[in-house]
Amino acid sequence: MATTVAQPGWSPPAVVPGRSARPVRPTPTRVRLIAATLTVALFALFALMAVTAAAFLQARARAQTVTSRAATAATAGDLYFALADLDAEAARLVLLGDGDFQSAGDGTFAGNQLSALSAYNARTAQVDADLQALAAAGGVSISTTSGTSATTSTGTGTGSTGTTTGGTGASAGSAGADTSVLAADVTQYRSVADAAIGLDEFPGVFAGSPTPTAIGFYGRAETLMHDVVLPAAEDLRQSTAAASTSAASDAHVWAMAGLIGTLALGIVTVGALVIAQRAFTRWYRRLLNPALLAATAITVALVGGAMVALSSASQDAQASGQRLTAYLQVVKIRADSYDADGAAVRSVLMPFLDWNTVTRQAAAVALELKAPSGVPGDSTQLWTDGPEADYALIHTDVENGDVASALSVETGTARHEDAFDFFDYDQGLEAISGDRLASFRQASDSLSNDLGPWLWLPWAMAGAALVLVGLGVRPRLAEYR
Repeated sequence: MATTVAQPGWSPPAVVPGRSARPVRPTPTRVRLIAATLTVALFALFALMAVTAAAFLQARARAQTVTSRAATAATAGDLYFALADLDAEAARLVLLGDGDFQSAGDGTFAGNQLSALSAYNARTAQVDADLQALAAAGGVSISTTSGTSATTSTGTGTGSTGTTTGGTGASAGSAGADTSVLAADVTQYRSVADAAIGLDEFPGVFAGSPTPTAIGFYGRAETLMHDVVLPAAEDLRQSTAAASTSAASDAHVWAMAGLIGTLALGIVTVGALVIAQRAFTRWYRRLLNPALLAATAITVALVGGAMVALSSASQDAQASGQRLTAYLQVVKIRADSYDADGAAVRSVLMPFLDWNTVTRQAAAVALELKAPSGVPGDSTQLWTDGPEADYALIHTDVENGDVASALSVETGTARHEDAFDFFDYDQGLEAISGDRLASFRQASDSLSNDLGPWLWLPWAMAGAALVLVGLGVRPRLAEYR
């Protein structure tokens, strides 16, 4: 009988329980390369989707901010004009007294008085409306009550003319807020100014001869307006203007940043997909991988479309900022013009004031109008031939003691009289301001329209590309399971 003898040092191979004896195949190098390339492509696609979507979302948010803040800046500018002219009209009403000049009932300046009163009431309502709008824009609750009433009776035969101005009020509903404090200061101004006007309306208080008490009350109101109210309104106007131009600049920056980020990530993504396409062509003897080709095409379309949209958004944001700046320049010129006109009225009412203030302010307005960034057209001519020339004539009349002529030129409503000439000049500026504001809104609307569809397109297109990449590589990688 034969006996098998094991060789010394040999033992049968150990079998691990629960594991098949199927041989282990190492992962081919090509699979590692494909996986690495696809990993880069997928991460780049995710990043491209996130960056592009974020760029459009941020640009859209900034565009909406531009529109809202520009509207607030426009309202703040309108408030400043209304306040400045409100004080000028109050001075005119005190100056005009009861509308008579040399004898009771002559009614020499009754028409001028009625015009000033109408303007005073209109400015009162405008101030209330602007304060309400600013409170709503800033989330502050302000309750303004406009209770101005005006009754004018002119009698012929008896020769009596009387004008009554009722009180107005604005109450702040949220203490501590800027607009609320401003509303309270406006209320205080109105109460004092209305008292000054009322004290100078009694029969026998002739135009050009205001009572010392009325002048004293108006002096208190004027001090409050120019030391407290107008500086606060000016700060509000400047801060809202700066915020609106800053928002336009931010929209431009976000669009440019998104454009650069989209381009960089798009190059990486398309490059990775092209490399994967070539690898599949070489290793698997295929001319094209349809799914990868479609994913590449979608990615190229995403990058190209996003770049075009972001470039347009950047240009529109820049145009919005430039047009907004042009509009705000007109706002500033109008504000300075109202300051000069108010100074002229006060210098007639209170001749002891330094007339050089009027001269300096009027000359500064003329320089602003002539500046390259100023206002084209005939506004400069209207200013120099109208209000500025009227101021010089008024000053001459005051110096010569010609009260009747000074009153006629200052409060009159005919050509070559300040009330009319300034209104005519300001109407021209208001038209230019409206055109520039409309131009800004057109650019702002274009900016929003550029961004609208791209709030969802990056997600859809990048998601489709991701699905196609998975469909393209899954059959090939499945062979190595």
